[in-house]
Amino acid sequence: MANIAKLFLLLCSIATISYTFYVFGRFTSFLSTPRSISKAHTWIFNLLDNKSRLETAYGPIVLDTLYVIGFIFQHSFLKSAFVKNLLRKLGLATAERTIYALTSSLCLHHLVTNWLPAPSIVLWQFDVDESPALWWTFLIFHAICWLVIFGGCAMMDLQDLLGIKQAYYSLHNYSLPSAYKSPELHQLYSHVRHPSFVGFTLILFVTNVMSVDRLLLAVLLTSYMFVAWSTDQKDVFYQKVQLERKKRQLKAF
Repeated sequence: MANIAKLFLLLCSIATISYTFYVFGRFTSFLSTPRSISKAHTWIFNLLDNKSRLETAYGPIVLDTLYVIGFIFQHSFLKSAFVKNLLRKLGLATAERTIYALTSSLCLHHLVTNWLPAPSIVLWQFDVDESPALWWTFLIFHAICWLVIFGGCAMMDLQDLLGIKQAYYSLHNYSLPSAYKSPELHQLYSHVRHPSFVGFTLILFVTNVMSVDRLLLAVLLTSYMFVAWSTDQKDVFYQKVQLERKKRQLKAF
């Protein structure tokens, strides 16, 4: 019976990873696809002269703020000691990362699917459709940022972050993966939610259309990262060491 439960957890972890990659793909497209410029817009500096446009943006701003706050709450609450202790008491310690990845993906999917644009108020906009060079520069810049983020995830052990390693180890009656991790990696886990603060910040703010809803998303998520992430010099040194290790492994192939 125990083995059936462990196998079920492994299958759930595989399904969660598939769903997570799907949602992350949607999120990548949501943030990095060049946006069409608005022909009828109000510069954010001229809002006092266009109060009607500000009033029409109230609804999207309020709802979008709630979506981001819901995502931030889930991202922090499920990492709290209270939830961890509760899952441990319920015998779900092995499923902790899978539950975290699944709920994060659900919240992010809801945000992307229900996001309400407010294109009538903008801070800046550039028509990249009329300039192939600008269009490619924009896409290549975002691609590099996403590669940096993915590389950071790989250095932090992506299988462990998504929970499938815990399920696999449990099925084979191994200790939890955390038992094999270095103290440096444990410290890094406690300081960050995801790697590359700079990469995410650039992706959020480097957009061809900075409408008020995109500005809201960028400010809220950047503020959350600034408050929730507290890396120090030891974390930076550890990541440098892991980067050199990954380079040597790639050269070995």
